[in-house]
Amino acid sequence: MRSEEPLLSLENVEVHFENQGGFLDLFDDAEIVRAVDGVSLDIYEEDVVALVGESGCGKTTLGKTAIGLQEPTGGSVKFRGTDVWEARRGNADIPFSEIRNSLQIIHQDPGSSLNPNRRVKSILQVPLEQTHPEMSTNQMLERIYSLLEHVGMTPATDYAERYPHQLSGGEKQRVALSRALLMNPDMILADEAISALDVSLRVEMMDLMLDLQEQFSTSFLFISHDLSNARYFTEHGDGRIGGMYLGELVEVGPPEQVTQNPRHPYTEVLRWATPNLNLDEQSKDMPMRKIDIPDPVDPPSGCRFHTRCPEAREACKQETPQPQTIENVDIDHWASCFREYDNHEYWQSQPLQD
Repeated sequence: MRSEEPLLSLENVEVHFENQGGFLDLFDDAEIVRAVDGVSLDIYEEDVVALVGESGCGKTTLGKTAIGLQEPTGGSVKFRGTDVWEARRGNADIPFSEIRNSLQIIHQDPGSSLNPNRRVKSILQVPLEQTHPEMSTNQMLERIYSLLEHVGMTPATDYAERYPHQLSGGEKQRVALSRALLMNPDMILADEAISALDVSLRVEMMDLMLDLQEQFSTSFLFISHDLSNARYFTEHGDGRIGGMYLGELVEVGPPEQVTQNPRHPYTEVLRWATPNLNLDEQSKDMPMRKIDIPDPVDPPSGCRFHTRCPEAREACKQETPQPQTIENVDIDHWASCFREYDNHEYWQSQPLQD
């Protein structure tokens, strides 16, 4: 059951990086990459939110900002009403260590996130020693064995003695999931956590994460470039899908509505590019005018998708559309597109010419 108050609240979050060139550009002004640009999103207790979009659209940066690994250059990130970065600076009632333990991450490549020189039990024991120094070694091992059993690594005593190179890709990801759950987190960022797995293992891993979500009462921020994975995860977790484009959220809604009836032209592109969605109707023609993604250093004016959008008109170049709730559907479904406005100059303006 989703809580009434947000667990995590992102308000107008911006993450801009300086893109300094090589030696010849050393004395020039640094270019600004707008990796995340004005994103607002609430995540609730026992919630499931999937972010999808092309590579470089800002999904991972937004996810790391949400869990306190990347400081925003604008806007705020609040955990249970407390600003995460004020807590990190010691200016909040909730200690940052509590927030950090509550917001965990599973990386895309589990192999690179596990120390190759340590056994599994040692890898999992390190964070327990840091956060629960009062626990005895036997208590730590009991908890480690219990979590390994929870993620399907049986017999746990056998897997606990193995090194990462003795594990398959799926088993490494289960160890990474166990490490995140050791902290009893309120939310886990799964950053492309299944993309490195064989297709046959992806559904199995998503089912496992959703099962553990129910057992541990945690939320998931699930990042993927594959709309079919996002749909499966959010459908079975009663969650939402958010489409990201050039640092902005352009549509957020329930999985069935986003995949069956997308309201933003970019979401239609994601749907078209995912043939294994098994939709009743799917356009054979590419639903955009250009393949190339604009430079995030100098994004297009107005609606950032207008340079590729087949529905774009002159008004789209002049003004940035604000999120509009979709009428006659779920209240949690919105899209930032002028076509959702009843009365807007978009409808009287001329279509853009190639």
